[in-house]
Amino acid sequence: MKHFLLILLITVLSAGVVSSQTVQREPAKPQPAQQPIPQRQGAGFEVSEYGVDFQSDPRLILVMAALDVAGLDTTPTGRQPSAFRTKLRKDLANLDPALREKMKTFYERNRLPAPATPADQAARYVSLALALGPSPGFDAPERSEDLPAGLLEVLDFAPLVQEFARRSGIDEHMVEYVRAYQAEGDRLRAPVTEMVRGLLTYLHTRPITSSAERVEVKNPNKKSKEKTYSFRQKERRFLILPDLLAARGAINFRIIGDDYYAVVPEGTDPSSSELRRAYLQYVIDALVLRFNKDIALRREQIKQLLNERQNAGAQVT
Repeated sequence: MKHFLLILLITVLSAGVVSSQTVQREPAKPQPAQQPIPQRQGAGFEVSEYGVDFQSDPRLILVMAALDVAGLDTTPTGRQPSAFRTKLRKDLANLDPALREKMKTFYERNRLPAPATPADQAARYVSLALALGPSPGFDAPERSEDLPAGLLEVLDFAPLVQEFARRSGIDEHMVEYVRAYQAEGDRLRAPVTEMVRGLLTYLHTRPITSSAERVEVKNPNKKSKEKTYSFRQKERRFLILPDLLAARGAINFRIIGDDYYAVVPEGTDPSSSELRRAYLQYVIDALVLRFNKDIALRREQIKQLLNERQNAGAQVT
């Protein structure tokens, strides 16, 4: 097992993936014997049992629609806009020109310099969408140094998104939009299932789909200053969010607590995309965290392997 974890850690380090925010956890407990992974299609493999869920997020739809109004067009040069984008623009044709202009002004003022691509421009706004509160308020997170720099750069777009939600009439179409996003999620389900099955079969492991978080509880003795803690179980989720307004081929991957978000454009092929690498990180992060003491004992061997890769010309982070 230690040798396997060593290989996993090297895989993570050499791929340059971003680790998730960790929380204090209770000591590792013996795990029940793992059930075998079904090998054949139709053999009872339910991808939700391996942490994967498909969601159509109204926050993402709203922010990306507002961004389209503001002037970002991810349609490749020389091609026609998608059917969904065409419908969206038709639905929003009567938007108040003053509001449209305010949104365009913000976007232009905060554009990334060349050679940034439309996908680069959109990435910060994806982070904003996932940080907003739920409908109908879509409350923005408090400004804090803990927020990613890219998100902070566009955080002031949130009030414009809220105004857009109130005044554009987009809520009248949201059910229809969500259904379109769900249809793309349904299309992704079969290839994602095969991708997950193949990856877990290759690794010969199952993902850890829950974690124990150490939280402070109120001490019944009000006079006592001693802090007391308890542990609560939290679900670890790998959430796939279709984005019908994203640039093709540009997958945005975000980790928020124990939730791993993969925002995927229309037409994504999970078997040959960054979606596979994102799910690999979801699987590995929890293993590394649970067995970090075992891995620490191999610190010198890991350094030697990394040095060998660097000396051979490989890029290692």
